[in-house]
Amino acid sequence: MAEKLILVADDDRDLVTALSIRLRAAGYEVIGAHDGDEACEVAHEQKPDLVIMDIRMPAGGGFDSTDRLKHSLSTRNIPVIFLTAFDDEDMREQARSLGCAGYFRKPFDDAEFMESIRTVLGS
Repeated sequence: MAEKLILVADDDRDLVTALSIRLRAAGYEVIGAHDGDEACEVAHEQKPDLVIMDIRMPAGGGFDSTDRLKHSLSTRNIPVIFLTAFDDEDMREQARSLGCAGYFRKPFDDAEFMESIRTVLGS
Protein backbone atom coordinates (compact mmCIF):
# COMPACT_ATOMS: atom_id res chain seq x y z
CA MET A 1 0.00 0.00 0.00
CA ALA A 2 1.29 3.49 -0.87
CA GLU A 3 2.35 5.80 1.92
CA LYS A 4 -0.25 8.32 3.00
CA LEU A 5 0.64 11.91 2.11
CA ILE A 6 0.26 14.58 4.82
CA LEU A 7 0.48 18.33 4.21
CA VAL A 8 1.76 20.26 7.24
CA ALA A 9 0.86 23.98 7.00
CA ASP A 10 2.34 26.27 9.64
CA ASP A 11 4.26 29.55 9.50
CA ASP A 12 6.67 28.19 12.13
CA ARG A 13 9.26 26.56 9.88
CA ASP A 14 10.89 24.74 12.82
CA LEU A 15 7.55 23.13 13.70
CA VAL A 16 6.99 22.06 10.08
CA THR A 17 10.46 20.47 10.09
CA ALA A 18 9.95 18.74 13.45
CA LEU A 19 6.51 17.41 12.51
CA SER A 20 7.82 16.25 9.14
CA ILE A 21 10.57 14.25 10.83
CA ARG A 22 8.09 12.73 13.30
CA LEU A 23 5.54 11.84 10.62
CA ARG A 24 8.15 10.37 8.26
CA ALA A 25 9.44 8.22 11.13
CA ALA A 26 5.87 6.92 11.48
CA GLY A 27 5.82 5.95 7.78
CA TYR A 28 4.03 8.91 6.22
CA GLU A 29 5.09 11.00 3.26
CA VAL A 30 5.10 14.72 4.17
CA ILE A 31 5.03 18.03 2.33
CA GLY A 32 5.11 21.45 3.97
CA ALA A 33 3.57 24.86 3.45
CA HIS A 34 4.25 28.05 5.38
CA ASP A 35 1.13 30.14 4.84
CA GLY A 36 -2.51 29.68 3.95
CA ASP A 37 -2.22 30.45 0.25
CA GLU A 38 0.68 28.04 -0.17
CA ALA A 39 -1.28 25.37 1.73
CA CYS A 40 -4.22 25.68 -0.68
CA GLU A 41 -1.94 25.66 -3.71
CA VAL A 42 -0.04 22.57 -2.53
CA ALA A 43 -3.27 20.77 -1.56
CA HIS A 44 -4.69 21.30 -5.05
CA GLU A 45 -1.48 20.14 -6.73
CA GLN A 46 -0.59 17.19 -4.50
CA LYS A 47 -4.01 16.01 -3.18
CA PRO A 48 -2.74 14.97 0.28
CA ASP A 49 -4.61 12.40 2.35
CA LEU A 50 -4.60 14.79 5.34
CA VAL A 51 -3.83 18.44 6.07
CA ILE A 52 -2.46 19.51 9.46
CA MET A 53 -3.16 23.26 9.58
CA ASP A 54 -2.21 26.08 11.91
CA ILE A 55 -5.01 28.59 12.51
CA ARG A 56 -2.99 31.82 12.59
CA MET A 57 -0.78 32.17 9.52
CA PRO A 58 0.00 34.95 7.06
CA ALA A 59 -1.57 34.97 3.59
CA GLY A 60 -4.79 33.23 4.57
CA GLY A 61 -5.14 31.74 8.02
CA GLY A 62 -6.15 28.16 8.71
CA PHE A 63 -9.89 28.83 8.87
CA ASP A 64 -9.97 30.73 5.57
CA SER A 65 -7.72 28.18 3.88
CA THR A 66 -9.79 25.25 5.14
CA ASP A 67 -12.97 26.97 3.95
CA ARG A 68 -11.37 27.35 0.50
CA LEU A 69 -10.36 23.67 0.48
CA LYS A 70 -13.85 22.55 1.54
CA HIS A 71 -15.46 24.60 -1.24
CA SER A 72 -13.29 23.12 -3.98
CA LEU A 73 -14.45 19.93 -5.68
CA SER A 74 -10.89 18.59 -5.89
CA THR A 75 -10.03 19.10 -2.19
CA ARG A 76 -13.34 19.08 -0.32
CA ASN A 77 -12.91 15.54 1.04
CA ILE A 78 -9.39 16.02 2.42
CA PRO A 79 -9.61 15.89 6.23
CA VAL A 80 -8.06 18.77 8.21
CA ILE A 81 -6.62 18.63 11.71
CA PHE A 82 -6.02 22.01 13.30
CA LEU A 83 -2.88 22.51 15.35
CA THR A 84 -2.80 25.86 17.13
CA ALA A 85 -1.47 27.82 20.08
CA PHE A 86 -5.01 29.07 20.74
CA ASP A 87 -7.56 27.21 22.78
CA ASP A 88 -10.81 29.06 23.12
CA GLU A 89 -14.27 27.67 22.61
CA ASP A 90 -15.11 30.07 19.75
CA MET A 91 -12.14 28.77 17.76
CA ARG A 92 -13.04 25.17 18.51
CA GLU A 93 -16.61 25.86 17.38
CA GLN A 94 -15.43 27.50 14.17
CA ALA A 95 -13.17 24.48 13.54
CA ARG A 96 -16.13 22.12 14.09
CA SER A 97 -18.30 24.19 11.73
CA LEU A 98 -15.65 23.68 9.03
CA GLY A 99 -15.82 19.92 9.59
CA CYS A 100 -12.35 19.54 11.05
CA ALA A 101 -11.17 16.04 11.87
CA GLY A 102 -9.29 17.18 14.99
CA TYR A 103 -8.16 20.16 17.05
CA PHE A 104 -4.91 20.15 19.00
CA ARG A 105 -3.37 22.87 21.10
CA LYS A 106 0.41 23.43 20.99
CA PRO A 107 2.24 21.95 22.77
CA PHE A 108 0.36 18.73 22.07
CA ASP A 109 0.50 15.21 23.43
CA ASP A 110 2.45 13.23 20.81
CA ALA A 111 0.72 9.89 21.41
CA GLU A 112 -2.76 11.42 21.25
CA PHE A 113 -1.85 13.45 18.15
CA MET A 114 -0.41 10.44 16.30
CA GLU A 115 -3.43 8.31 17.25
CA SER A 116 -5.74 10.96 15.83
CA ILE A 117 -3.78 10.94 12.56
CA ARG A 118 -3.93 7.12 12.35
CA THR A 119 -7.69 7.22 13.02
CA VAL A 120 -8.36 9.91 10.41
CA LEU A 121 -6.28 8.09 7.81
CA GLY A 122 -7.63 4.67 8.70
CA SER A 123 -4.10 3.31 9.15
